[in-house]
Amino acid sequence: MTMDATLLVLAGGASRRMGRPKAWLEVGNTILLRWVADRLGSKFNEVIVAFAEPEQIEQPIPYRVVFDRRRAAGPLAGIEAGLEGARHDPVFVIACDMPFVTYEVADIAVAAARTCDAAVPRIDGRPEPVCAAYRKSALPLISEALESGSRRAAEVLARMDVTWLEHISGDVVRSLNTPDDYLRFRVALGPSDN
Repeated sequence: MTMDATLLVLAGGASRRMGRPKAWLEVGNTILLRWVADRLGSKFNEVIVAFAEPEQIEQPIPYRVVFDRRRAAGPLAGIEAGLEGARHDPVFVIACDMPFVTYEVADIAVAAARTCDAAVPRIDGRPEPVCAAYRKSALPLISEALESGSRRAAEVLARMDVTWLEHISGDVVRSLNTPDDYLRFRVALGPSDN
């Protein structure tokens, strides 16, 4: 059964520490972006991928694509573009470099977000805004913050009606930030990489 919700995969990051765009990292016979999107996407009514700009697309992908309306405005700009483009509400947001996020986490976040602006994991007191569910009611606050030059998700979340998800493991929301993180992930997947 699919959730009446949109999956939004953020793929527009700069990938400075990785040294190359994370979305296109090889994982078996696919790429990290598709591996993450396909793993969760079948449970959603819609899958969207947000890039900062068209030049970031290195190969065709089978999802609807949106682009940030503001240049160099970070993950909030991708969330803004996804909320604007989504056909379903809420929208579960995940960064393309978070391969450990489970369907259960997405399901919990989407269910919790139905009664507020956002449902966001908080790990050791720190919010994880790129592994969270947002309703379209959050869009005006995000757009307003970006227009005023604020790119910090924590500042925007402080102005929203947020349900904090306190019991999600930090291991589930960890990112592949460096070549070593990527190598460990590939080794953990095993020889077939899937």
